[in-house]
Amino acid sequence: MTDSCFCCQKPLEAGHRYHPRCLSRLFGGRLLPSIPFGRAEMPALVARAQGRMSISGVQMKLSARLDKGTGRLESAAAGGTHILKPEPERFPFIPRNENLCMNMAEEAGFPVPPHGLFAMADKSLCYVVKRFDRTDDGTKIQKETMFQILGATEKYAGSLEMVGKAIRSHVANVGLDTIDFFERVLFCFLTGNGDMHLKNWALLYHGKDLSLAPCYDLVCSRVYIPNEDDSALTVNGKKNKLTRADFSALADSLGIDPKASANSFDKLRLAQEKLREMASSSELPFGLRQKLSHIIKTRYERLYGKDAA
Repeated sequence: MTDSCFCCQKPLEAGHRYHPRCLSRLFGGRLLPSIPFGRAEMPALVARAQGRMSISGVQMKLSARLDKGTGRLESAAAGGTHILKPEPERFPFIPRNENLCMNMAEEAGFPVPPHGLFAMADKSLCYVVKRFDRTDDGTKIQKETMFQILGATEKYAGSLEMVGKAIRSHVANVGLDTIDFFERVLFCFLTGNGDMHLKNWALLYHGKDLSLAPCYDLVCSRVYIPNEDDSALTVNGKKNKLTRADFSALADSLGIDPKASANSFDKLRLAQEKLREMASSSELPFGLRQKLSHIIKTRYERLYGKDAA
């Protein structure tokens, strides 16, 4: 018998919940940290963080840091190295949803920071991710979201063409990051993520050079909001009833060679079997697993036809 790791979702020996290597990537050591608070304490902890993190929408986010002396993951008003997200009442199982979507993104070849599911003091599962905009000692690495770069006032206003062109005009490796962006757009559509707004795309500084930041805040929002728009930002002037032609038009607007965009479409097409397998074997409850698997199936059919598999 085998179980699945609460970080990477890959098999491990029965009776265990984490690969030592996954804990080491996330926390710098193989010991499983404890979380000394539950969901009920979260609002006070967030408020105590002096505004450095806030309650955004329905999901709380807490800046955290591992106390290596006690082995506890503690709230950190300054110098936080991780972000902790508990389960909100309105949208249950979002920590499991996000952990799964981040694992699917990594499986599809996208850069993803270390992350995992962990039990809080009240036994509920939270999602913990290592901050890619912090060094191991908590020093800040400059990051700018597209909301900042574009001088936006509304995170859901704008287009993916605008985002892609802003990426092209700022990053050092234009070709690589443009393709990466385009493939992430395809991935988000295929996994039912209709919430990739301007604050969910960011650039990261490396000295004077910038690059597209690793993936973050990936969820299948469609399982909770059946009538949600296909995309938070317009694609080819549309948010709904998107087709392959709309995504091809996006690639054209970003100057992606037709052969390169065809390769991107093929790359995501070949990932379908693995993504559906991961959805069906995830930590989500049966009903949500079924919904997600159906969403992936129908989205693939919309991009690749009924014989997508």
